[in-house]
Amino acid sequence: MTSPGFSLLETMVALAVFSLAAVGLLSLNTQSARISTELETRQLAQIVAANIATDAVTGKLRGTSPTLRGEQTQLRRTFTWTRTVEAAPGDNLYSIRIDVTEAGSPAVLARLSLLANDMTVP
Repeated sequence: MTSPGFSLLETMVALAVFSLAAVGLLSLNTQSARISTELETRQLAQIVAANIATDAVTGKLRGTSPTLRGEQTQLRRTFTWTRTVEAAPGDNLYSIRIDVTEAGSPAVLARLSLLANDMTVP
């Protein structure tokens, strides 16, 4: 006996295929949100590194501690930074390296290396 419409088995198979597609889309959405948050954190860490670099370049380099550590907050997130200054070949030329991590995490989110001239020396 044939009747118009779908059988129970056909309906169950269609629901199973639909749910597999829906689970894949939900997983993709979750992964996208996680990556977006990670990129935002890395961008904020780059801003912290740029701020520390600006302070280093505009300040006195000669006679300062070779390694400085500190914290800076961006958008209610606390980042820990380490600035290392080493003398480079040349008159009053210094190599500066800045590493930024999120507070409580050992992973380096941003690293900035630059050469600077100590402009405070006559």
